[in-house]
Amino acid sequence: AGPTFEYADALTRLSPDDADFVDVLHTYTRGSPDRSIGIQKPVGHIDIYPNGGGFQPGCNLGEALRLIAEKGFADVDQLVKCSHERSIHLFIDSLLYEEKPSMAYRCNTKEAFEKGLCLSCRKNRCNNLGYKVNRVRTKRNTKMYLKTRAQMPYKVFHYQVKIHFFGKTNMTKTNQPFLISLYGTLDESENIAFTLPEVSSNKTFSFLIYTEVDIGDLLMLKLQWEKDSFFSWSDWWT
Repeated sequence: AGPTFEYADALTRLSPDDADFVDVLHTYTRGSPDRSIGIQKPVGHIDIYPNGGGFQPGCNLGEALRLIAEKGFADVDQLVKCSHERSIHLFIDSLLYEEKPSMAYRCNTKEAFEKGLCLSCRKNRCNNLGYKVNRVRTKRNTKMYLKTRAQMPYKVFHYQVKIHFFGKTNMTKTNQPFLISLYGTLDESENIAFTLPEVSSNKTFSFLIYTEVDIGDLLMLKLQWEKDSFFSWSDWWT
């Protein structure tokens, strides 16, 4: 766990020297490093940060209140343990669903991953999470990211979406909500909600979306701008 080991030397904590191949799942790294329940810094050959390494889906306050309502305060410690123990459940998931391994992607930062910039599998840039991990040893540590569902099977499918806004006048709007729908050869995933922090004319924006549904090969995409009606933007569109 983090507080005792975040700043410990390699001999004392988990490190790449401990085995031929060390892969690490960081699932509860929040707050300042000396108070984070999980270790924040990379400590293996591959360090995987599901959902950025912070709170895990299904471990939020709403879920905790539901637990307390159903079972009383006896299980309140589960809230603290939920994200921290998710690493174990993710590994179990990789054993139960070997044919559907969750895929993690190499990325320098969580922010770059959130923009969908790191979804490449070339040159060992992606790897299976858990038991079926490819034992890739590099001279320096590799940080990898992925999104997951709230329960098993945890696997989701990641997509990078890029939008370019054309306009004769320069305008900027912040925190614009969109809905996106993906239609593929196997299935469809409709009305995935996301928010763009900024929307500006004559700029391209890249972001990550993910879906629990395996849609197969993408055939069509629909985008809906939620907040501002067509008319409030009529000056811009002309």
